[in-house]
Amino acid sequence: MSSLSVRRMTNAEIADVVDLWRRSRAAAQPWLEERMRDVWTDDHGHFRNVIAAENDLWVAVADETVVGFLAINRALLNYLYVDPPAQNRGVGTLLLSKAQALSPDGFTLFTHQRNEKARAFYERRGLRVVAFGISPPPESEPDVKYAWQPVPRDEHRSPPSRRGKGGQGG
Repeated sequence: MSSLSVRRMTNAEIADVVDLWRRSRAAAQPWLEERMRDVWTDDHGHFRNVIAAENDLWVAVADETVVGFLAINRALLNYLYVDPPAQNRGVGTLLLSKAQALSPDGFTLFTHQRNEKARAFYERRGLRVVAFGISPPPESEPDVKYAWQPVPRDEHRSPPSRRGKGGQGG
């Protein structure tokens, strides 16, 4: 991917983003997709009427192709998906950085406990587990809540010198 950027999603991109969302879900959690296939029949309508209506939507674009998206509502990162062929190329990290910029005081997110790839991704980037639970119906799937908090400014400073009053003496 030569040129990778993040920008607001346009209405014209909804169909492409929904298709990417389906591919990503199928790759990340096939057990859930199989169980929910009769429930999740109108992804386009759900995306347009619920996800787009309730969230701030951003897309990652590589060479003019949408390769990932995030949906965030203040301090709740509701969706972060990367197209499977674009994974492990910095797309998810770029989207997560955008979420951090949009919610500089911190945010939370949920993922399924069985989604080990997503869990490893978040944990490698400093998010911490704050709770385990069950996602709401109709999924009713064990989930995990993560939180990201910025590092306090004090912790960005260099540690104090270990030299005594005498400087470098010895």
